[in-house]
Amino acid sequence: MSYPNQKKPVGMDTRAAALYNRHRHTLPPLDGYPLQMKRFTAGERLAAVGEPLERLCFVVEGCATVHSLMPNGRAALLMEYRGVQTIGELELLTGVPVYSSEVRAVSRGAMLTIALPQSAAQLLADPAVLLYLGGEVARKLDRSSRLAAQDRLYPLAARLAAYLLYAQRGQQGTLNLTRVSELMGASYRHLLRTLHTFVLRGWIVRDGEAGYQIVNSDALAQLGRDIRYD
Repeated sequence: MSYPNQKKPVGMDTRAAALYNRHRHTLPPLDGYPLQMKRFTAGERLAAVGEPLERLCFVVEGCATVHSLMPNGRAALLMEYRGVQTIGELELLTGVPVYSSEVRAVSRGAMLTIALPQSAAQLLADPAVLLYLGGEVARKLDRSSRLAAQDRLYPLAARLAAYLLYAQRGQQGTLNLTRVSELMGASYRHLLRTLHTFVLRGWIVRDGEAGYQIVNSDALAQLGRDIRYD
């Protein structure tokens, strides 16, 4: 798609400008920043705990997962990223010079990046950018709090029902059952038993080796009616 009335923003290369113009309605005004575009593939690490904070990232295409590393060496899956998401905004706003979470791509995608610390002062003095990044932090805090409460207060069956519908809306392909069990805070065996129960009730059917297809979305919606993963 072309944008005949939109000029190339100052400081951006042509590919970054084209990607920014496609997604500018979901981003803060970034025309005066030296944006770069980076494409990534499934499995690629986009940020690692302890790595220097060298860029602020706006993931505009693709999906990713966020993990927190514990002192015992284990990693906890905190959430999944879909749609436009930011990486590095919390560290930038709090002055932490390294990434505090690991972000890994689970699909192909693309992101726009702004080099740090070169542009840090400009970003922190830009009201529109600060408002956007503050909103991102607030939204992530709300989502992580809601997910934590759901994990404590609702059984796996209800949470899984809601997640299957969420995954279907996002046109997600084959489920990564290991990742789903981590997100649900349940054992892999417990997850398989619950999926099997859904199959026996006629709510889903097996579709390939690790895939499931929803055949009764009303039943799943009723079971998971109080739960959100968006």
